[in-house]
Amino acid sequence: MTEELKEIFISTISRYSDRYKKLGRHVHTLGWGSDEQQHYRFRQVLRNVNLEDKKLLDIGCGFGDFLSCSHQAGVNLSHYTGWDINPDLISEAAKQHPDSNFDVINLAEKENLEPVAQVGVMLGVLNLNFKDRYDNLKFSKMMIEKAFTSVSETLVVDFLSIHKTPDYPAEDFVFYHDPAEMLSFSLSLTPSVRLIHD
Repeated sequence: MTEELKEIFISTISRYSDRYKKLGRHVHTLGWGSDEQQHYRFRQVLRNVNLEDKKLLDIGCGFGDFLSCSHQAGVNLSHYTGWDINPDLISEAAKQHPDSNFDVINLAEKENLEPVAQVGVMLGVLNLNFKDRYDNLKFSKMMIEKAFTSVSETLVVDFLSIHKTPDYPAEDFVFYHDPAEMLSFSLSLTPSVRLIHD
């Protein structure tokens, strides 16, 4: 891993730890605008992917909120694993879900990956704009490829699109992906791809 990426991860861990110390277990700690925004995103996954009796890998799991949402929706997972680079978030997630498996893992550092679950979700991980510190598109493709290798059936990834509605405020700290380019990249990994842009 490059020194630039190492520095980005160090600053990212620090940012979320600082937020956690200030806000505690709150959606704003994780960068979500509101509970409703977070739950809306989660519901799109649950609407489009069958998780019943599946092993799930949650990459960038934060407090394990996707697991909570799955339970509330009545989904019975056979096993849940949550990975996050921030130990404070993982510690809080483990308190909230003592029967689940949470680990401090940076996917970008992992090599020789093999599937650890049938289904993986990676939500919100690709949103931060690195600007001139690192190539966002290169990072996104690397993370998606590693995540895809970590699951045996389905990977769900979200990102913000360059095709915004007129009332959506553009934010300087967010990286907006070109959905056509991401679709093309995804098709290089597998012919079975669904792009949802509504």
